[in-house]
Amino acid sequence: MIFLTTTSNATAISDLIRSISLTQRRQINQRLTATSHITDQQAMILSFIGAHPGLIQKQIVTLTQRRAATVSALLKKLEDAELITRTIPANNTRNKQLFLTDQGQQVVSDFTTIRHDVQAPLTAKLSAKQQEKLIKYLNLALQGMDD
Repeated sequence: MIFLTTTSNATAISDLIRSISLTQRRQINQRLTATSHITDQQAMILSFIGAHPGLIQKQIVTLTQRRAATVSALLKKLEDAELITRTIPANNTRNKQLFLTDQGQQVVSDFTTIRHDVQAPLTAKLSAKQQEKLIKYLNLALQGMDD
């Protein structure tokens, strides 16, 4: 729990959002590593590949804003774990397309369930109206960040 002292509202809000995010990430990682031996970051990449079969490594680099070498190492781990396959298309031998294996699809399914289970308590004590207001206020805050 965040206690307000001389902290500004902006700092308190930022700290609360970060605390929620870190708590959820820790809980998701605990459950993922117990069942799949992968991290939430790897599961997010698998989810993206599952939603966009055939995408290429460069698209993952753009999505994650990571260096190409980092993404390449991550994909190699996922391939070695038999969670993805890399296929060379006939029309472009430079870029390998990425696809989930059956095992990769199962990990994505498990990840989706775990995320839902971990996120559910976030709104458990809020009414539907309070949830709508919170979403509205967070969207306004996000818009303020873009200005």
